[in-house]
Amino acid sequence: MTDATPLSPSPAGAAPDIGPKLDTARTTESAPVPPAADPYAFEPEDYGASVLRTTIFCLVFLLLLPFFASLPAMIGMRASAGLLGDNLGLLVLAAVFTAVMFLVFVEMMFSIRTRVHLGREKVRMTLPSGRGPTPMLRYRSYEFPYDQVDTVETRREIYGGAMTPVLMKGARVILKDGTLVPLGYVSEADTDPVFPYDEIARKIAERARLPLIDRGAVRRSVRSKMMGIKATDSENTIIDEAGIARLNASHNTFMLAIIGVVFLLMLIGIVQDFADGSPIGQTAALHTVFAAVS
Repeated sequence: MTDATPLSPSPAGAAPDIGPKLDTARTTESAPVPPAADPYAFEPEDYGASVLRTTIFCLVFLLLLPFFASLPAMIGMRASAGLLGDNLGLLVLAAVFTAVMFLVFVEMMFSIRTRVHLGREKVRMTLPSGRGPTPMLRYRSYEFPYDQVDTVETRREIYGGAMTPVLMKGARVILKDGTLVPLGYVSEADTDPVFPYDEIARKIAERARLPLIDRGAVRRSVRSKMMGIKATDSENTIIDEAGIARLNASHNTFMLAIIGVVFLLMLIGIVQDFADGSPIGQTAALHTVFAAVS
């Protein structure tokens, strides 16, 4: 007679629990590991003129437009009436008015059209295509991925001499297929430019995982730049910081000389007023005008 293994009672409808029980180890699920942060994953950024700046230039242009449009009719009426003397002054006013309207229109179009979008994978931007440090009327759009960028460069260009030196900082992008994408220029004296092209170039270089190359400083001619004349070898000569310091020192000396001349002229006028016995600021010419009026 064999020993029977006792069966444990089972719930109704359930299979009897026969055989040894297996110890099951309690498994613990590990928390999901987040993906490694990509140091080159940058948030999209947009650069553009503010709404206030765009609105101001549009309003100024629209307010001046009726007066500007009436100038040809006014000049024609005076010419037909034979008022050549009055017409000469009106022609000078029309020339000045035309220059002002052109500058306002250029800045208005620059505020409306210029845009830069730095996306996660590529760049989209619309920039002035004219040469020179000032935006013109022609624009061009670019779109390229960051992996197609070959180099990103910046360069300082010095315009003018000791009288009015202007230091502009330009930036450009060169693609792997040789396409040159000029970003633009910004004055180093402007602490809050509308489009900080040097900052935009730095961020493009960071997203493309490339170093930002500084090409130094060179002297350029405004006339040659605006007319598209290729720079000569002397203009492409790199100027070091000592040369820039000498140029700034010459400019300071020139400005001090102008201030000294103006102060000397004021002093001569004051001495002459005392010598003539007239009150300070009331010259002999004013006495003559008052006598003629009376």
